[in-house]
Amino acid sequence: MKKKRNSLLCLLLFAVLGLTACGSTEKFTDEAVLKIDGQEIMKSEYMVYLYTTTQSFVAAAGEDVWSMDFDGQTADELVEERTISTLQSVKAAEEYAAANGIALTDEQKEEAKAAADQFISTVDEADLVKMGIDAEKLVPLMEASYLYSLVYESIAAECAVDEEDMAEYYNEQKDQIKEDYTSLDLATILLDDEEKAEEAAERAKAGEDFAALFNEYDVDPAAQSGEENGETTMYQSYMLSNFGLTEPLEVGEIAGPIQVEEGRYFILKVLDKTVPTEDEVKQMAETGYKDKIQTEYTEARIDEMVKAQKVEKIEAVWDTLEKFH
Repeated sequence: MKKKRNSLLCLLLFAVLGLTACGSTEKFTDEAVLKIDGQEIMKSEYMVYLYTTTQSFVAAAGEDVWSMDFDGQTADELVEERTISTLQSVKAAEEYAAANGIALTDEQKEEAKAAADQFISTVDEADLVKMGIDAEKLVPLMEASYLYSLVYESIAAECAVDEEDMAEYYNEQKDQIKEDYTSLDLATILLDDEEKAEEAAERAKAGEDFAALFNEYDVDPAAQSGEENGETTMYQSYMLSNFGLTEPLEVGEIAGPIQVEEGRYFILKVLDKTVPTEDEVKQMAETGYKDKIQTEYTEARIDEMVKAQKVEKIEAVWDTLEKFH
């Protein structure tokens, strides 16, 4: 699925972790902050996980997340809990891997190193100092996240899927899947002024050429340089959720202006619509059902391992830890 202007539509694609750093760590003292089953977790490792967990929370709920209440927990308390839980899962996976002969190949180790290098410039200098991380320290952490994925796949493979249950799931979900995974070819116009957005939308709905309006109004620098024409393809479910629409659009229909964030507005026009075939829907249903069942099974198995662990905070160090907001 192609998406226009990825910088506006996605923020993070990290699973367990995925950041590295450069810069001075001279003032950073790397010492143990936790013990998981007696294994020391160093401050730098914990802070990397804390950083990525923090970024995930902000990506999901916005900067206002820090004033929210989560069933009696503050956001900071929940971030701390999730960070420790993630570390526990990774350590459990390492133990499982050692017991079951699971290890990274040389190629996977190279991928882990490349992944670390890829994100080397994504962290602010102040946050790098808080993490006390550099490329050398990050690589084993990234390898641990890759190993977690291998363990996850290994455990998931143990779970057999009942064919009758899968067929029943297909019959129940096929209409919704067809609706969700209908592919839309869209023309879009991005604006940064509400009045101009209203004006452009009115002109588009009155029948003026959409491509000409794009050239006149779109504020994306890539559009102004001719690198971007405003056209994109996405699933119908993605369009509805990301643009806050409640009803699908038909070919030729124009929607907007739609405010997607402060001072950013989109106007959309549906150019074409492709409905998945019955075979494609069946394949998506079966894949979705299998993923669902195996995910539930695998997470339950890992949760059992985590619950058996003993976690100890080293209070003298723990109380000195900084936050990333």
